[in-house]
Parts: sequence; C-alpha cells; structure tokens
Amino acid sequence: MLSAAELNFAIGQAGDLPEWLKESSFRIWPLAEAKTLTLRLRGHDVLVKLRNEAAFLVGEISGFAPSTPALDGAHVGDLIVFKPAHVFACATKKVLR
Repeated sequence: MLSAAELNFAIGQAGDLPEWLKESSFRIWPLAEAKTLTLRLRGHDVLVKLRNEAAFLVGEISGFAPSTPALDGAHVGDLIVFKPAHVFACATKKVLR
C-alpha cells in the first residue's frame, strides 16, 4: 500500500480545502458519500475512489489528470493511505451510464 505522505503528495492550504474540511469539528462521515476524491502530486490531480474511511483514509487510484498511466511510483489501481489534508476536492455525484 502506498502512502501519500511518503510520496510527497501536496497538503492543501486552508483556502484550497473543500468547505467541509475547513470546519474545526471535521468528522470522517462526510466522506462516506464521496465517489471520487482528488489528491495532488507534482501538479497532477490524482483521482481516488474511497475504499475505507475508518481510522485512516484508504482509496484506490482511479486516474490522473492530465492523463498518464503512472506518476512517480503511483499507478492506476494502487491502494493509497492518506490524510484529510491531502484532499483537494470531493465529488459525490453519481455517474450516469
């Protein structure tokens, strides 16, 4: 399992974080509705499907923007552990097929 901290993923500044992460009483439960989270690594958005929001956040890398199959040791399909401060955006909309 990869670690966002070990791979030097960006940490959001207060102004970069989603509104629900700015609250001092942050609770993990808002992530339960998340379909995709966005983390950042060296100027790329890393799209992550949340897998576990219990004691720590675990997600599966589902893509990169701009598109690339791998980025500095991270690949689509890898599991990654990260902190709420690594989250830059959260998408909760369901994709229509």
